[in-house]
Amino acid sequence: MIACVAKRWNWPTVAVAFLVMVCAITCSPKETAAPQESESVRETVPVKKVFAIGFNQWVGFAPFYLAKERGYYGDLDVSLNFIDLEGDKRAGLYSGRLDMICETMDMFQTNRDGAQYPGVIVFAVDESLGGDGVIASAGVKSLADLKGKAIASEPGLPAHFVLQYLLDKDGMTLKDIEVHDMTSADAASAFMAGRVEVAGTYEPYLSTALSKREGSHLLVSTKDLPGLIVDVAIVRKETLEKWKTDVRTVFNGWCKAMEELEKRPNEAVAVMAKAFNMNPQEFNDTRSGLRYFNYDDNVKLFGTSTDPGSVVETFDLAGQILLKNGLTAATVSASDKIEFSIVAARLQ
Repeated sequence: MIACVAKRWNWPTVAVAFLVMVCAITCSPKETAAPQESESVRETVPVKKVFAIGFNQWVGFAPFYLAKERGYYGDLDVSLNFIDLEGDKRAGLYSGRLDMICETMDMFQTNRDGAQYPGVIVFAVDESLGGDGVIASAGVKSLADLKGKAIASEPGLPAHFVLQYLLDKDGMTLKDIEVHDMTSADAASAFMAGRVEVAGTYEPYLSTALSKREGSHLLVSTKDLPGLIVDVAIVRKETLEKWKTDVRTVFNGWCKAMEELEKRPNEAVAVMAKAFNMNPQEFNDTRSGLRYFNYDDNVKLFGTSTDPGSVVETFDLAGQILLKNGLTAATVSASDKIEFSIVAARLQ
């Protein structure tokens, strides 16, 4: 990741989220009147104004713009919206103002008061593959050495969850370290200045910090942990029941965008870079630490309801780690939060 797309997630106050939800409920109707000539049509084929998708300003979501530019959504009117605050995304999804949101599987489960929260995962978008990591001083040579150390990272971002994952592997939690919550840029600066022994951050801060502190090293990056930090598309069950064809159309559009990116990368990148106010070189530099999921990748990750892929294990693992670290009050089984039918029945 680079500075111009720095914050993938950030938490607002409860009041802000509540106001957004109230405004969404009262001001944003989702449906238009159905045709008057047929009562059966009104019941079985509802008419939708727009299919709204919300995500933060991260290049992992850029193919949605490519699909829209190329017309891969067909007749479906898709609205793409940058929403940086997690509370705003959740409020939009809960109220129906947003039909779909995108975020990592661990973020989807973070700060839950109970197991009965809205949303199911329908397909995978991208994964961090080297763009996020944990750096350490010369004195920290193993995971066991993390205990009691001063560690800086930004809550809600991938590197913070990677840190929790590393601690969990050695039987520890955040309580076993001296946690300093700060932005990813500040975490790198604190590490370079010697104020902390370990920092969780992302590129270009990872490489910069390593080059500025003698003896430092990369303890782990997401390149070593494929499948752990995965962005997914999430919809409410009500949306899936009422607008399942639209959800399939969005997934189909995503897959077609992936096919174009693979066959005509220069043309595809030019479109996606423009959507993020970047030039193609900047865009390619930023996406070098991620991997997009095409149709085949999704099939492998999801599997089927009777023979599920690794998405189930990763989802459940993330929930348990968050619970141990006090970052959620409840967990729910992947079987209740992963919908296999969209990937299994892609539109042709």
